Amino acid sequence: MHKKIQALISTVKENGAHIFYSFENEEKYVDNLIVYVTAAIGLGNHVMIIENDRILPELQKRIKAEFDEEQQEMIHTINNYEFYCYRGNFNKDTILSYLDNMLSPFIENNIPVQTWAHVEWRDQEEIVQNLGDYEKEVDVFLQDTKLISICGYDANRVPESLKEILLDSHDYYMTDDNIDLIDRKGIIK
Repeated sequence: MHKKIQALISTVKENGAHIFYSFENEEKYVDNLIVYVTAAIGLGNHVMIIENDRILPELQKRIKAEFDEEQQEMIHTINNYEFYCYRGNFNKDTILSYLDNMLSPFIENNIPVQTWAHVEWRDQEEIVQNLGDYEKEVDVFLQDTKLISICGYDANRVPESLKEILLDSHDYYMTDDNIDLIDRKGIIK
């Protein structure tokens, strides 16, 4: 997977990409996240990581072990609960505003940045529609800014109806072991 992630980042570095990552194995997920961070830093890019408080301690331990101080200053972490449930539930307008505020200093100062977001939510009414609407708007934002972003979803929490929406609003479909280009009509292998 190491070579696949690096090849993808090299391929999309000029135009950006919106990548849907459906993961099943948390250990592989963290390994893939570290590879993504390594590839980003290799390009001189900062990385904004939105992650849950269960994975953050392991992630921060790996970051300290695998990156020097200068590289660590290029890695920024945010608790995903605070990000996605800032007002108590998953509200796309609040989240999009938070995302814009978070990335604006980088974009305005021409500091290259990539994102990795572990998308999670509380049980709430119409969550599939809310997630779909959010991802479609993020897709437009990413096309405008040409950023590279991976949106990680626990495969066990994604019903087929949501998966179809996510495949329709991303450029690539990633699993623990593979990455495929999406032509928005289906997956190209």
